[in-house]
Amino acid sequence: MLSRIAHAVRTAITRITSPGTTAQPTVAPIKKRILIGVGAVGVFATAAAIGVAPLSPDDALPPTTRVTQALLLPDLADQVLRDEAAAPADFIREERVQRGDSIASLLNRLGVDDPEVEKFLRTSPEAKGFYQLVPGRTIQASTDVLGQVRWLRYLHTPGADVDGKVVSKMLQVARTDAGLNASEVQFDTDRQVRMAHGEILSSLFGATDAADIPDSVATQIAEILSGEIDFHRDLRRGDHFNVVYETYTHQGNYVRAGKVLALEFVNKGESHEAIWFDQQPGATGGYYTFAGKSLRKAFLRSPMEFTRVTSGFSRRFHPILKTWREHKGVDYGAPTGTPIRSTADGVVDFVGTQNGYGNVVVLRHSGQYSTLYGHMSAFAPGLKKGQRVQQGEFIGKVGSTGWATGPHLHYEFKIAGNAVDPLTVALPGAPDLSAKSLALFRSYTDPLHHQMELLAKLNGPTGPGLPVAAK
Repeated sequence: MLSRIAHAVRTAITRITSPGTTAQPTVAPIKKRILIGVGAVGVFATAAAIGVAPLSPDDALPPTTRVTQALLLPDLADQVLRDEAAAPADFIREERVQRGDSIASLLNRLGVDDPEVEKFLRTSPEAKGFYQLVPGRTIQASTDVLGQVRWLRYLHTPGADVDGKVVSKMLQVARTDAGLNASEVQFDTDRQVRMAHGEILSSLFGATDAADIPDSVATQIAEILSGEIDFHRDLRRGDHFNVVYETYTHQGNYVRAGKVLALEFVNKGESHEAIWFDQQPGATGGYYTFAGKSLRKAFLRSPMEFTRVTSGFSRRFHPILKTWREHKGVDYGAPTGTPIRSTADGVVDFVGTQNGYGNVVVLRHSGQYSTLYGHMSAFAPGLKKGQRVQQGEFIGKVGSTGWATGPHLHYEFKIAGNAVDPLTVALPGAPDLSAKSLALFRSYTDPLHHQMELLAKLNGPTGPGLPVAAK
């Protein structure tokens, strides 16, 4: 039966495709019957034979011709090469400079195989910064599939302050149509806000290290609360703190920490608070308690950070004049070139040379206060009379000009023109916020205050000391 069906199918196909063959009446029904018959054989092996109707001699099909044509298929390998030429792939790699690294070892780790770039780095004066490698900094290379450099970047200054923004400065060697060139480029960083908690076991820096808080933030904590807590003597095991501070990143990589925005430190059971506020028109920013009281003193006690007093405010035997005279200031011994800072906001009243004082700066402050800085080796660049300076601003360097036997700073503090002892005088506090500024303070600092409350709830009075990140 199967052989009869197969024979009928072959006969029908021969009649349809053979040139000059006279076809029988209807073609479509015949094809349909043939397909049904073949399908039935595949599905039911025991099915009965299916008849094939003979072609009618009255209906003739037009003559047909079999045409065979070779189709050219695309060469896939050639297509891949054309795509790569149209859009060349860049491979960007990054390595961190390690102690003992050379530019050659870094290029090797970066997969750079480019003699032209290597020669340019050796011979170009503009590229010499690539040989001033600092451990911990990063270097990036963009190369093609053959290892040829498109650009090479060394991040030499990851967190620079430029026009009020934090940027990353890089030395770049780039390939252009004119050849290789070196230039400095800078990229904006992304700012985030981070919350963290720490607990004192031995020291402040030990606590911040355990909580993965940068050292610069720990230093700020100590400076902000220096008038409230002696961080060398007052800390106790179990003291704890919550802090909110800025961080800056570039391409997802940490660049540096920024300013402390809010802080709560519990020392010996007493809570000390600080929150940054800089929204007052025409005023510099500062730290306040959550209630809006300024933490800033109007004057710093000392015009230098780390120094020693070599001569106090008293009557003394003058080492040069060889007579007993009133010493109307305090002498701070320090190496030549040590930075000197303004102890308060003020205006430069005098900058120049005076008999005995040598190079001297006199600042006039609010009220009846004035300060004097003598025996300087140099003034701050561009410092001039009438210029406004801020508390802590660099105004000059320690020296031994005038009547001085060695490098030191002579510092005087005057009230209504009368010299007083800078080490014992009761320093005025900074003014509190006005009613208008206090309302602005509330609206600006409430979100930060809320973050501090949330962090306190998460950690409790003796929390785990784990940092909590938040944008």
